[in-house]
Formats: sequence, structure tokens, C-alpha cells
Amino acid sequence: MKLHEYYDKLKQKEAEISGKDIYVTSLATGDGGKAGVVTQVPKRVGCQLIVEGKARLASEDEVLEYLEEQEQRRAEIESQVCAQRLQVQVVSGGRFTAREPKSSRE
Repeated sequence: MKLHEYYDKLKQKEAEISGKDIYVTSLATGDGGKAGVVTQVPKRVGCQLIVEGKARLASEDEVLEYLEEQEQRRAEIESQVCAQRLQVQVVSGGRFTAREPKSSRE
């Protein structure tokens, strides 16, 4: 594909798609690209991937599944962070007595 044709297709694809960010689903490529991975990308990058044949627009079902998965991951991370912050201090009801410091000469 000639450079002029590439940019014409890119402009056309950008005009077709509305919004700032878009969701794309990757396609299998000869250089090791894995098919079926949904990603949120800036519109320009998404259009480049589509024109280059590396991705396609994600369907509504794929987007919903992706968002649910991201929400689950976010909740897991938040719970891990909260668990790390949680500090427990156990104090018995008895009285404490101060110990004499050990001398280094004994």
C-alpha cells in the first residue's frame, strides 16, 4: 500500500468512528499477534491498527466483557491494598511491667 493510500484510509476510518477512545479486538498476525484481545486505545492508534489489519473494532458484547473483567481486576487490587494497610494491635488486659535494660557487661 502506498503511503498516500494509507493516510487516506486512516483519515476515512477516523471520520467513521466517533469518540476520543475506542475499543479494538486484536487479530492474529504473522509476527505473533494474538487474536481476541480487547484493548482500549486512543482513536488514532485504533484506526492505525484497523487500517494495518492488526485489529478490528470490538463488538458491544466484547466491550462489556472487557469492562467487567477490568472492574473485577480493579476490585481485587483494591482489596489487596486494603489488606496491606490493615494493622491489628492486640493488647492483653493485664498490666505491663517495665524491664530493666540488659547491661552489656553481664
